[in-house]
Amino acid sequence: MKKTGKRHIVYIISAILLSSALTFPALVSAQQEASRDKLFDQYQKAIEIIREKYVVPMDDEALTTTALQGLLKSLDPHSEYLDRKSFQDFMEKQNSEYYGIGAYVRTINKSTYVVEPFKDSPASRAGLRYGDHIVSVDGKDTSSLPSDKVSQLLLGEKGTRVVVSVKRSGTPEPLTSTIIRDGISRPSIPNYYLIKPNIGYIDFTRNFQVTTSRELRKAMSDLRDAGADRFILDLRNNSGGFLDQAIRVSDQFLQRGQSIVTVRGRSGQTNDQTAIAENGTNDNFPLIVMINKFSASASEIVAGAIQDHDRGLIVGETSFGKGLVQRIFQLANGGGLLLTIAHYYTPSGRLIQRDYSKGSLFEYYFRRSPDGEVKNGTNPPTEMKKTDLGRAVYGGGGIEPDIKVESNDPITPVQGRLYHAVCLFVRELVSGQVANFEQFKLNGITYDYKLKGNEFIINDELINRYRDFAVKFYQENPDYYVTTAMIDQNLVWQRNRLRQEILSAAYGSDKGQQGMSDLDVQLQRAVAEMPKAADIALRSWRRGGNRLPPR
Repeated sequence: MKKTGKRHIVYIISAILLSSALTFPALVSAQQEASRDKLFDQYQKAIEIIREKYVVPMDDEALTTTALQGLLKSLDPHSEYLDRKSFQDFMEKQNSEYYGIGAYVRTINKSTYVVEPFKDSPASRAGLRYGDHIVSVDGKDTSSLPSDKVSQLLLGEKGTRVVVSVKRSGTPEPLTSTIIRDGISRPSIPNYYLIKPNIGYIDFTRNFQVTTSRELRKAMSDLRDAGADRFILDLRNNSGGFLDQAIRVSDQFLQRGQSIVTVRGRSGQTNDQTAIAENGTNDNFPLIVMINKFSASASEIVAGAIQDHDRGLIVGETSFGKGLVQRIFQLANGGGLLLTIAHYYTPSGRLIQRDYSKGSLFEYYFRRSPDGEVKNGTNPPTEMKKTDLGRAVYGGGGIEPDIKVESNDPITPVQGRLYHAVCLFVRELVSGQVANFEQFKLNGITYDYKLKGNEFIINDELINRYRDFAVKFYQENPDYYVTTAMIDQNLVWQRNRLRQEILSAAYGSDKGQQGMSDLDVQLQRAVAEMPKAADIALRSWRRGGNRLPPR
């Protein structure tokens, strides 16, 4: 045992209290100090007993992590302790960058395949393509490993080398490349485009990161240059991120001086503040914000501010309901705390946070109503507030959309199993291995391609060729429990997935999603509701004393 091992956990807990004390100064009496010392002694004795007497040996670091995680989860669902590795990963994600080869990999038929090498990444420079089966990393056999295991082998320090071997359909021998790991940028706005001649769509489905507001300014500028004079901001599945970025994003839509969010912390401390739009905009263009049950935290700040000031319409599903503010505290051991220090309130005074005092974490995240479905019902009348135009809005359960639209039907378990055949067939197709369909052969990915809408249409002959492939595959792999009848019953779904996979292989996954946007019922409803967004923009503009209509 290391010399410092016995006091390892107490040391870290002391560091937590020290960090808190530096952030929240307070006078601690001698009696309080004595009480804390007594608690520390009791805690250390309990840990020593566990270490010495438990049925199997326990590592100090594991005990520390488990103890602190349990401690923080007893406070609220969002306070969290991260060990050194987890904290490093967290910070890299928040900074829109990580270190590796820069490729999206996926488990297909119990093995790991390259799905997309990112633009300007080491993987792209090495020539990796959609469908490449990763068979070894640094000499380690990965031919039957799932993607999470292979990903860990591909990540590493910037500038280090990793030797990757892949099997490519149509190529008899494995292809081996020595790849230099580098910083991989993953922007928070992965895609934006004109969904109609004058409507700009901004894919905001990734988290709020340090680059987010800058990315948004560029996206809107480019879309305006292309002819957009109204916008759809897609915050679906955006689980949050940096509070200051949510404020800066809101600032780009609201008028100068309008409130964005109020943060209220513990009584007697100095966390209370109200953020206002410091720059604002004089252009009150029609705006729609899309949310769903996975839109949380920073996403809800933006949606709440837009809704409360009647700046635009909210379309989709009721958001998650996270109104807790976390601050990051780095500890001396390299780990970190995400500690809840305040609640946030929308401009009308709504607290969006759902009640988490009853039930387990599983129920909090996945079972928000008695029938097991995510809550989309009415909030308590006592939480009713008013928007600037006098519309009723409610707190205590997320942001309720102005126009409720259920999402597309989720993928069924059978479709999830059929997905393996879809991907493996596309692998053969884009490698030129499907006779009479050599026109689908790709020589790698084309970045920044502007979709025309008629790329890679799946005709009846091709879907029949796929069906034959799928029937044979599932006959040879009976453990998937897919019958020929199941394949036939889901051919429409498979036809759509084939085209999306081919688009992804040709132009990237974001373009693949864009190419199938006509099947997105929420997005198409948002487009259809743009006249209502224009009407509310006009009424809000006139309420502010402006005579000219918004552009």
